[in-house]
Amino acid sequence: MDDRVSWLSVAAHPAEYEQVADNLFSLFVTARNLAPDRNATGCTRHPNGPVDTQAPEGWGRCLFCNSNRRLGQPGAKAGPEIARSMWAIPEPPYSHRALTGTMKKLKEAVVELELRSPNRDFEHVADLAHCAFYIARELSRPPSTSGCPRHPGAPIDSDAPGGPQCLFCLGRQRQALRGEPKVNIRPSRPVPAPVRPPRTWPVPPADGA
Repeated sequence: MDDRVSWLSVAAHPAEYEQVADNLFSLFVTARNLAPDRNATGCTRHPNGPVDTQAPEGWGRCLFCNSNRRLGQPGAKAGPEIARSMWAIPEPPYSHRALTGTMKKLKEAVVELELRSPNRDFEHVADLAHCAFYIARELSRPPSTSGCPRHPGAPIDSDAPGGPQCLFCLGRQRQALRGEPKVNIRPSRPVPAPVRPPRTWPVPPADGA
């Protein structure tokens, strides 16, 4: 795979990266199976639960646990955007140079790997393999006329002010202008008292009856 990536030129067509991305994904799957198990939430109680993409800084990524924490801390604000993948995602821009650099690190990590290597070394190889696959996948997307370095294969909003723009970046700009959504905290309603039927006591019969 390292040789195949080296043979590609800087101006290679996106179609030339399709087979590279497929092979890198197979490599990532192999590395992932050798590494310890991971889950997207990082939660021991809800390992397969949904991920909280608006988690405050310093909190976990489990939506169930964070929902309970928000009940006690309603003023908590969302932290920086976090990656939704459980494996490492490289920072943009995604270019041929970034792919060759990642492949070099991956090759060095694999050479140093041994059967008795600690788990963190296997995790490091899996992270690098996922980064290489992620870059190759982005390079295999059809070229975009938006010229966005962060989302090269993103759709375009042709009616955007100032000309066509990346739809993903434009959506983030509009969200930033609107500001953070306001959450109205409604106080808890008091629990109504239980309604009990009146008690009727049997009247004992009179003496001699």
